[in-house]
Amino acid sequence: MNLATVKLFEGLPDAALRALAARSTHRTLAAHTLIIREGDAPDSLYVILKGRVRVYLTDEKGAELVLTTKGPGEYFGEMMLDDRPRSASVAAQEPCELGVIPRQHFTAFLLEQPEVGLRLIRDLIRLGRGMNVRSREELSSRDKLRRYVSELEARSVRDAPSVRRWEYAKRAVLGLLLAFAILQFYFSDVMLEMMSLGSAAVVFPGR
Repeated sequence: MNLATVKLFEGLPDAALRALAARSTHRTLAAHTLIIREGDAPDSLYVILKGRVRVYLTDEKGAELVLTTKGPGEYFGEMMLDDRPRSASVAAQEPCELGVIPRQHFTAFLLEQPEVGLRLIRDLIRLGRGMNVRSREELSSRDKLRRYVSELEARSVRDAPSVRRWEYAKRAVLGLLLAFAILQFYFSDVMLEMMSLGSAAVVFPGR
């Protein structure tokens, strides 16, 4: 098993890698083989020598949500270091060859090769940042969806028959009030004019 092809172990002494490989197990898996089940007890780190795997979650109906896929030179199962149950499932996308490193041997290797621990921490930080970016994008998408739904609801309310009838009635009433105001102003002006003419008719005969 050549661990030098794994990015996590790049540049490390050959002797150290050979010693770690001697404590590891080589596995050949068929496509669609379940490697890790969500909720399992963590016991090993897996490195991919050939093939691809998918990391996914399963909902209560059995539907899969694929988080990522990984290929040769990558690894998975590093969350074993916190001793908590597996947080996701992993299955082979295609025929795979994996190196399986037991937790106790990998932990001892980290103490001997602290550079590997730093790489592991950097990878976990990148993973956390990627999750933050996705969460921010999801929040933005949900906010846009809420605004769109609100606009649709407002448009539906405006377009409802009862609302349209109310709008028409309101416009009709406003139109009638405006017409009444215009007529009132017109007749007031006419009455003033008539009163003015009447006053003039009374004054002239007395001269």
